[in-house]
Amino acid sequence: MNCKNYLIALLSLQSFFYAFANAQVLPNASPNMVGISAEKASQLKNEINSRVTKGELPGAVLMVVRNQKIAIHEAIGFRDVADKSPMQKDSIFRIASMTKPITTAAALQLMEQGRLSLEDPVAKFLPEFSNVKVGVEKLNDKGNKELVLEAPLKKMTIQDLMRHTSGLTFGWEENALVDQLYKENKLFNADLTLEEQIKKLAALPLKYQPGTTWEYGMSTEVLGRILEVVSGKPLDVFLDETILTPLGMTDTQFGASEAKLSRMAESQIDPKTGRRFITIATGKKSRGYGGGGLTSTAMDYAKFCQMILNNGELNGRTILSRKSVELMTANHLPSNVVVPNMYLQDDGWGAITPIPNSFGTGFGLGFSVRLESGKHPLPGSVGDLFWLGGLGTSFVIDPKEKLILILLTQQPNLLIEHHRLLRQMGYSMLIN
Repeated sequence: MNCKNYLIALLSLQSFFYAFANAQVLPNASPNMVGISAEKASQLKNEINSRVTKGELPGAVLMVVRNQKIAIHEAIGFRDVADKSPMQKDSIFRIASMTKPITTAAALQLMEQGRLSLEDPVAKFLPEFSNVKVGVEKLNDKGNKELVLEAPLKKMTIQDLMRHTSGLTFGWEENALVDQLYKENKLFNADLTLEEQIKKLAALPLKYQPGTTWEYGMSTEVLGRILEVVSGKPLDVFLDETILTPLGMTDTQFGASEAKLSRMAESQIDPKTGRRFITIATGKKSRGYGGGGLTSTAMDYAKFCQMILNNGELNGRTILSRKSVELMTANHLPSNVVVPNMYLQDDGWGAITPIPNSFGTGFGLGFSVRLESGKHPLPGSVGDLFWLGGLGTSFVIDPKEKLILILLTQQPNLLIEHHRLLRQMGYSMLIN
């Protein structure tokens, strides 16, 4: 055998053993063996199924992992209610903002290599942010609101991006002038490359002074662009090399390839519009944009969660150091951070918004963290980590209970309700 053929054979053998090893990452166990009530698990499955029967959602995949073993992995209802295709355990979901922790973990790898620091100004890597201003709303002589541009009091940093205190927004508030600029400039045009999108964003004013306000916005999109600049690789390639492939997350990618399209879960038809709630095309792999866009399965995302729960390691592979995970999962919000009124309305958002004084939750690097007991309205533990994807997905990582809860749907209008259900009935399963 010549050297070339020997190398090919060796690489093939390595790939085989690597694939085999990853298949053994999270073995199955009966619920009772890991302290999960099978009866309570059936009750949660039945409750989700009843909501399918009522037409509230097409279907879902539920996963419960405890002590590194899969106790519950259920496919419920329909992958596509339009043609009655049954949901499968390996059905693929658009996980939206559940992309953010993955992007953040990849950034922490660069920090471990000395190529990035939480204190670094964003403009160090993206010069287009060097002259960014803050748009302050003031009344003019005619009593109308107008934007007055002011210099930032501090530089926007990598830490600000990871904890959403950058001053950037998503453009959700219809009456906010900066948000209106986001819409006018068509920042979310799917034809834009990530580089083009971020350059357009940098030309617009910030909504808040950096470091002062927790505003859920385009911070992780900017972080994704920084990963491209520092690594010299497209974001999808960099995430694949640093997180997805090492963890064996073989069904996680931006968009979905044609070969996997038949496994995509679809949303209901919105009776108000006559269209599906989710109309995002997934017939091909798409560009990455840091804050969203990944598609994944419950099994794949459980591997990422278990890596976090294991302090950065899974199946003998170290993705992050223990100290990086400790940093990632600590509260990074300043004690005087402001949370805008739009998050404080009594519509359930308080259950996921980091409001230390009201709900005992803060925000780490990539996801929210519970800081104390007794204030949050939903079950959990001090130190539990969680986040949601706006298209209907959510997860909880609980280090104290060695527990992972994942519920994947594609029903964005019931996002908070399903996260509430996952916590209330998921934690009730614990029997020791």
